[in-house]
Amino acid sequence: MSYQKIYITDTERNLTFYGSVKSMDENRGMISICLLDVDVYEYSSSNYLYHEAEVSFSRPKGLLSIEEA
Repeated sequence: MSYQKIYITDTERNLTFYGSVKSMDENRGMISICLLDVDVYEYSSSNYLYHEAEVSFSRPKGLLSIEEA
């Protein structure tokens, strides 16, 4: 199964996530996301930080920038 690859930037936490979308839901101004095969970078420097098999989080929509890879 192939999942869409995206970049998600959380400027408040100074992090950028690059991974495959397992699930994404928007409800009442919040976005809940689950990514697979995730590389995490420091947003301000683009330095690679670490890799996770799966990352899930919910954040206010206004704090996130989401781009197709």
